[in-house]
Amino acid sequence: MFKKLLAAAGVGGAEVETELFTPGVQPGGTVEGVVRLRGGNVGQDIAHIAVEFVTRAEQEYEDHEAVRDIAFGRTGVHGPLHLPPGAVLDFRFAARAPMETPITFYNGRHLPGTVVSLRTIVEIHGAVDAADTDPIGVGALPAQHVLLEAVERLGFHLRSADVEAGRVHNTPQTLPFYQEIEFAGSPHYPRLNQLEVTFVATETGMSVVLEADKRGGWLSEGRDVFDALWVDYQHLGGVDWAGELHHRLARLAH
Repeated sequence: MFKKLLAAAGVGGAEVETELFTPGVQPGGTVEGVVRLRGGNVGQDIAHIAVEFVTRAEQEYEDHEAVRDIAFGRTGVHGPLHLPPGAVLDFRFAARAPMETPITFYNGRHLPGTVVSLRTIVEIHGAVDAADTDPIGVGALPAQHVLLEAVERLGFHLRSADVEAGRVHNTPQTLPFYQEIEFAGSPHYPRLNQLEVTFVATETGMSVVLEADKRGGWLSEGRDVFDALWVDYQHLGGVDWAGELHHRLARLAH
């Protein structure tokens, strides 16, 4: 569907359509497509065409929480250029998804609560910038798949995932948000009400942060407990990850 762009004169605006050749991607992969502009009744000067990834993130304030779209991984496509009346121009692009892109699919299942889109930005001289947004699926990296599968083997049940604005300390995070994948508690760890897993991926490995809601005991109150580990992609297959996670979770539950 072509989306109308506002002409500088207020009438006869151009239209934009983005077609994705790769509707799915993994972090670090490339989304390819074409941005198609169709001229209106008047010519328009286009300052710049770009594409960027967008995710919906929860932002905590002092007294409330709000949800906002955060753009990341912007890629220039073309510009400046003049779009004559009625002309149709195509511009191919290849946009690389950052390694920290939130995932929306794992093991063939959609992760409810996480949305990632590719947004096309067309900057027009003398007019409001226009945007065309297309949802995309982001599949788990092999290392993320292995770790999530290990968590499920320990009896935790996948519930949802969300994106939080902010930073995770002591990780190589570069984007202004992080994803939390939430699991309901496991019968093997009765003192842990739920578990949240955060991945901060890089080109060579990833930080895995575990946050559990620990139930209080006779002499202690309930609280959040944390642990973190580093996964080296080269050594992914040589580790019993369920055993490693069990050791860490048993210590958190103690």
